[in-house]
Amino acid sequence: MNHLKRSVLLAWLLCLFCVLVASATLIHWLLSQNGLFTLAGLVEAVGWNWALPVLFSTLAALIIAHQPRNRVGWLLMLPALVTALPNLYSLAAPPPRLTLGVFLLIWFDGWSWIPIIFAIFLIPLHFPTGLPPSPRWNWVNWLAMGMWLFFITVTLFVDPYSPTNYDWTLPNPIGFIPLAWFEGPFLIIWGVGLLTVLSASVVSLLSRYRHAHMVERQQIKWLLYVGAVFILVYAPFFFNGTQESSAMDGWVNLIFTLSILAFPVAIAIAILRYQLFDINVIIRKTAVYTVLTAVLALVYFGTIILLQSLVGQATGEQSPLIIVFSTLVIAALFAPLRQRVQAFIDRRFFRKKYDAQQVLAQFAQTARDETDMAALQAELLRVVQETMQPEKVTIWLKEVKQ
Repeated sequence: MNHLKRSVLLAWLLCLFCVLVASATLIHWLLSQNGLFTLAGLVEAVGWNWALPVLFSTLAALIIAHQPRNRVGWLLMLPALVTALPNLYSLAAPPPRLTLGVFLLIWFDGWSWIPIIFAIFLIPLHFPTGLPPSPRWNWVNWLAMGMWLFFITVTLFVDPYSPTNYDWTLPNPIGFIPLAWFEGPFLIIWGVGLLTVLSASVVSLLSRYRHAHMVERQQIKWLLYVGAVFILVYAPFFFNGTQESSAMDGWVNLIFTLSILAFPVAIAIAILRYQLFDINVIIRKTAVYTVLTAVLALVYFGTIILLQSLVGQATGEQSPLIIVFSTLVIAALFAPLRQRVQAFIDRRFFRKKYDAQQVLAQFAQTARDETDMAALQAELLRVVQETMQPEKVTIWLKEVKQ
């Protein structure tokens, strides 16, 4: 068995491990639930503890099976493994004494998030070929690896020991680094290095896009698209996260989880080239309906506030008819506003597609009015050349017997 076949076999074995562990964890959670499920708890159990390792590991194995040398598949496998492994134990309560096993578990818990972060941050550097755009970008990989090793070495000697998300501590028998220094100056400096890795990866992806051919540009668009969606989802929750009510926690976590799960799906589609060129349609539709939703929401709430203010000043009461009227206004504006927004976006960002639509519309009108067959053939050739730009065009006409 050669090296590539062993890599593929290893990938599927790791995938099977992630699926089995995640499924066992989910079954255990379901059996331990006595009352009704909350949305937040369901998203945590199904989304993070099951869907994330299963989806990441499955799509990683598929990529490795088709392109064993592509590092992106292995970078996707890392988050799957790390999210599955912590489910094997619980550190909810402090143990009576610090054994070697507990020591290693707490140590692993302190840095287990690093493979997830670095794997996601390094994917743009290696996407979609599995290698950096050029050898001069390899320093980013070495920087990430060095930061990883340095971090796990430092955490080995932090005193006292404290697992993530818990408020209890245990003395570290080999520790000499104060916890206050670790959580203060060290993390600040280390965070600067983390931002350097992320920034360099994103810049390398943009540099690759500038010099890429058409297919590779379409692949990169998939990653840029899900990245933009994730930022749009994450940004408002990050800046307003502490003000979210408990009733909204489940929905916030659900949307955030779906934006995370979109990454491996988009990456697998791009690398395996399944329906690759549909990304332009997806981007176009997303832009159109995002702008349309924002404009309609502004008109809707603006109309309600304005009319309620006028009616309140005139009658001193609030009228429910204003909401009905505003809804009818939105329904009447939807179709014409969508056409205007789509035309505006096509002109600004999809100029080639917009020009092609205009040329086809003009040809349709010419075909209705033109009676000269030679002139119609010449116009058809012009339209095909202008919209599709083929290397060669031939018109076949069926001879009609009189």
